[in-house]
Amino acid sequence: MSSVRAHREKERAERVAQARAFAEAVAQALGPLTAWVYGSVARGDFHFASDIDVLVVAPDFPPNPLRRLELLYRFTTPGIEPKAYTSEEFRKLLAARDPQLLAMLSFRVVLRDDLELEPALARALAEPDKPGKNAGNPGQD
Repeated sequence: MSSVRAHREKERAERVAQARAFAEAVAQALGPLTAWVYGSVARGDFHFASDIDVLVVAPDFPPNPLRRLELLYRFTTPGIEPKAYTSEEFRKLLAARDPQLLAMLSFRVVLRDDLELEPALARALAEPDKPGKNAGNPGQD
């Protein structure tokens, strides 16, 4: 393996470890959760200024998105960029095959899966696109 590739893999492992420490700290405060790294770090195409995108799913986040972020930012370290869904929100988006969610998590690193969401996500990503009630009109419900 080239030294450049080895260095790159080491950098990625360090970023994933930073994200894992964040997820562990959040879990100590909130209890069971599922968390993934997604985006450039998960894909491996990050650069020196890339943030570490982390999606956290937990049963009882505050309903207000700003309050959720306030809560998560208590545990962040520089470079962590959290996003949060409640378990119910995540399951609804997954059941609806939300294109943004599926694209976001198509490349991911599982940090922890206390809520056992990874198998359902993997199944949804493996399924061919299923036509919905508005398959011909994306965005129309």
